Amino acid sequence: MSGNPPGSMSAPATSAPETPAGADGAATAPAVAFINRYPDAAMITSRADGTAHMARIELSVVDGRIRTSGSPKLVRTRHVRRDPRCSLYVFGPAPHWLGLETRTSILDGPDAPQLLVALMRSRHRDRTPPGMVLGHDYELGQDRLYPEQEYLDHVRAEQRFVFDFEIIRAYGNS
Repeated sequence: MSGNPPGSMSAPATSAPETPAGADGAATAPAVAFINRYPDAAMITSRADGTAHMARIELSVVDGRIRTSGSPKLVRTRHVRRDPRCSLYVFGPAPHWLGLETRTSILDGPDAPQLLVALMRSRHRDRTPPGMVLGHDYELGQDRLYPEQEYLDHVRAEQRFVFDFEIIRAYGNS
């Protein structure tokens, strides 16, 4: 991922060579540290004609896996269901960035609401009181605190799920 010693976050002057992912597509320690510090990313999927489609997302690391929330209504969901290959461009302060080539899974089973609670708690760490979940409220257009059961009901009603990214290759200037 970078030409620096393991765990180092200082950047070389140029992009580093590509490196493989950790075991089972899990994020490597430097990638986890970068994403935890800079969670804003672009998710790049492929349209049926092969052209790129981009969407801004916010990533979280849950149990060593890189994840974000999803919905059946999103264009990127249709693309991933057709072709699970996806690239992530993680924004750091210039000139730092992280590129991840991934294979994406949609975790939309009966445990999806609980997976979303874990994702939101990982994303917002210390900003959430016990028994509450900080999640997006589309009517308000911003994040708000939900009692956990209300959040579970909310994401079930919207059929929300988790995108899980298996890392194939990582590179960048992180």
